[in-house]
Amino acid sequence: MKKIILLLSVLLFMAGCSHLSVRHLDKNPFSLNQTDHLGMRFLDFEYVSMVENGDYVVTGVALPKTDVLPGWAEWLHDFWLAVYLSDEKGKVLARDHQVFSTRRLDPVDGIPFEFRLEPEKMPVTRDIFLTFGYRMNLSESRYVRPSQDKPLTGERSVFFASEGALAR
Repeated sequence: MKKIILLLSVLLFMAGCSHLSVRHLDKNPFSLNQTDHLGMRFLDFEYVSMVENGDYVVTGVALPKTDVLPGWAEWLHDFWLAVYLSDEKGKVLARDHQVFSTRRLDPVDGIPFEFRLEPEKMPVTRDIFLTFGYRMNLSESRYVRPSQDKPLTGERSVFFASEGALAR
């Protein structure tokens, strides 16, 4: 019994010490009321950050980088976007995410988004940075029902891409 309590105590301590980090991702200094651009591996982001009712609101569009994505990719599945505010060491201070339904990949209009961030504390003496995360599956045709439309059987091509925060 003592071993179980000790093990649980160690696990809880380790969980309390961990945090999300975006140190490995490209990021921009956080700025308000101006259009900013951030290029990541498979998506480009164009966005504006504002303060609204005490929250930070980030609106914009995610544009697929067609020069690095497979030419056959036409449908976007299992897609989510996240936004992160972090300190200079990459420690996440606030985050929000959105999940999107299956849609046709649109390199012209992209995927519009709006995030609302409610950080507990914003450090006044340190720089703050903004970055994005995403996860997506791309396919050449739309699949709707995983039980009947099996995208990973080799009958269809699927491209998976992901960039996001890591637990440290």
